Amino acid sequence: MSEIIRLCPRCGAEYREGFSICSDCHVPLVSRLDTEAGDPLVPLAMETSFDLVAELLDRFEKKAIPYVIEAGTALRCLDDETAALYEPEDWQARIYVVSSRQKDAAGILQDGKF
Repeated sequence: MSEIIRLCPRCGAEYREGFSICSDCHVPLVSRLDTEAGDPLVPLAMETSFDLVAELLDRFEKKAIPYVIEAGTALRCLDDETAALYEPEDWQARIYVVSSRQKDAAGILQDGKF
C-alpha cells in the first residue's frame, strides 16, 4: 500500500503517513515545502511494490503528470552518506511529482484501482 509522505517545513525531514508533528522541531508537518522557484517537485509516496509503482507511473504517463522516482535497495545511503550497507535492504521507491499536479497524482494514488 502506498504511503503519503509528509515533510517538516523547518528541517525538511520526511515522515510516513500517520505522523503530524516533526519529532525534532515539534512543528506541524506539511505536504510540500514552499519555494520561490518555478514548479518544484514534491514528495508523493513511498512504495515497496514494484508492480504498483510500474502501474502508477504508467497512469502518470497517460495523464501527462511529470514525476521523478528514486528506487533501489540502498536508499538509506542517499539520506545518510555515512551509512554503510553490507547487504541490500528491501526494495522501495520514492515518488515525486511537480507541485502543480500534486492533487491529480494524489487522486490517482488514492484511487488505488490497479
